[in-house]
Amino acid sequence: MGATDYRLIVDLVRRARRLLIACCAIALGVLTMSGPAAAQDGSNSLAASNPADGATLGTSPAIMTFTFNQPIGTDEAFTVAVGCGTPAQPQSTGIPQLAEDDVTFNVEVLSPFPKGACTITWLLRDELDQPIATDLIAFSVAADTPTASTGGSTASTVPVAATNSTVSIGSDVEAVGSTGGAVWLGGLISGSAVLIFLGATLLILLAWPEGTTYLLTQRFMIAVWAVAIAGTVIYVMALTADLTDNSFGSSLSPVAWFELFSTGWPGRAAVVRLAAVVGLGWVAFRPENICDEISKPIAVGLPMAAVATLAFSRMQGNLVLLGLIVNLAHVFAVAVWLGGAVLVSRVVLAGAGRVDLVDAVRGFSRLSGPAILVVILTGVAETIRLVGGALLTSSYGQVLVLKILTVVAMLLVTVKARAVVGARLARADHLSARHANRFRRTFGAEATLGIVVLAFSGWLLSINPPKVSLIPDREYALVIPMADEATGFVAEVSLDPGRVGLNAIEVEVIETPSSIVDLVLEFDPAVGSYGRGTVQDIPLSGRGVARLDLADGLPFDVATDWTVTLTAVFETGLNSRLISPLVILTEDGSVATTTTTIVFSTTIVPADGSTDTTTTSTTIDPTEVTTAPVVTVG
Repeated sequence: MGATDYRLIVDLVRRARRLLIACCAIALGVLTMSGPAAAQDGSNSLAASNPADGATLGTSPAIMTFTFNQPIGTDEAFTVAVGCGTPAQPQSTGIPQLAEDDVTFNVEVLSPFPKGACTITWLLRDELDQPIATDLIAFSVAADTPTASTGGSTASTVPVAATNSTVSIGSDVEAVGSTGGAVWLGGLISGSAVLIFLGATLLILLAWPEGTTYLLTQRFMIAVWAVAIAGTVIYVMALTADLTDNSFGSSLSPVAWFELFSTGWPGRAAVVRLAAVVGLGWVAFRPENICDEISKPIAVGLPMAAVATLAFSRMQGNLVLLGLIVNLAHVFAVAVWLGGAVLVSRVVLAGAGRVDLVDAVRGFSRLSGPAILVVILTGVAETIRLVGGALLTSSYGQVLVLKILTVVAMLLVTVKARAVVGARLARADHLSARHANRFRRTFGAEATLGIVVLAFSGWLLSINPPKVSLIPDREYALVIPMADEATGFVAEVSLDPGRVGLNAIEVEVIETPSSIVDLVLEFDPAVGSYGRGTVQDIPLSGRGVARLDLADGLPFDVATDWTVTLTAVFETGLNSRLISPLVILTEDGSVATTTTTIVFSTTIVPADGSTDTTTTSTTIDPTEVTTAPVVTVG
């Protein structure tokens, strides 16, 4: 081969190389223009998903889809983990498959999701395993799949705890149990009878000792005692059924009555009253025991003990001890006023008689004056303690107004009767038939109004006073103050024990700009913690307290950082959204680690277009991801 031929071959090789380089450059440019492009700004976000966040599905989906705003890069990886139930149980899903549009992943559900709330934790990572986007999707399945169970019921988008234990301060709450009518009737009969018995006893002792010699007095005392026995037995049986959750039939047994000792002061007082009323029979059949020096203490002490139990019917509110003292003075004064009026109208004024009858009427007039003053003062004191300024704005206050009006009418009759007695009997030495008939009608009207007042008092016992909380005081492990300066909404959220599992919850609305039309409490776990949030409607329309006991409390299934959100919508159109962090501990009270390791089945799309399936263990720091989104109940 000559030199000329050698130079020709070298030249051809050079030209072929230049041509090959040019072709490769053109091909690379075409591939770059037509192939999938990576995110231009190094970020991406989820545009849509099925199931959608907050959705309620009829049954478990067969395939889940996740569509992103930008195409998935060749070096990016997408992972999915699904948990259902409490605590969250991992669900079986297939490998994420990237669709031809390069923005949608399809994930097959290998085993149908169970009925209830579920969460999806997804993560999109770059080639350095750094998170590009991650979030939590909460949804619920209304019914099991047909292969497991047919039919189903509508479910909330997130688990919602029962509200049967929720009670609010300031609301009017009906008496507990199903025997409220029997409790009221028995209490009215029993209370009226023991008050009358004590009032009659004190009038005989202090102003009419001759009354013990009258047969009519004995018959009157026996009749009142019999009414007291019947009313007290009805009251004790009804109260036993009411406070111990027994049936009314099972409460007929006297053995069941002793259960009242474990129900609080009203129950204990009812049993003591029954015992005292039984002892009154000794006084009723022998009225002379009232004035006998030896038997006097017992004869007077028994009805006083029976009446004193009436003061224990409302051991609630602030200053309970002071309230008890005031109530004791109140019931004793009522007994002097009412019992004396009944004895005078039914026995003393039964007909004409000697000077002792005049002395009895005069004596009652003297005794009733101070008693009326004590009744008024103690009634005002109890109204301040239990009602405050809500006299016309609460059911308790409105019924109390009716009682006050009846007391005023009774007081007017009393004033008129005392004026007539003072004018007609000032210098009388005997009681004429004409005066007896006239006075009997007046004192009879006074006694009748007194019974009506007692009926209102029994009604008031079935209504909760505005200043009395039906919720007992309780200490909570966590108390979270929440305030919105813009709207003036102030509240506190408390929970106990603040650990994994069920927690007692209390929400107290301290200040509100106007009536609340919607109040929702929400707890959300950190993304990547594999937990599920909870939403609870709070039935408060203003200031007050709502509480869930531990047995009906809200579930926390993971020990991690949580977010509590309290959302209030007011009737004025304003709304307030208060958010605060909290930490839920493990069941043993220790602080959980700040990282969570989740095993993902991962699909990676390499540059050559093949699908590489790997299983990786990824450690996520909850502080590095965004807070779980708020899930609202539709």
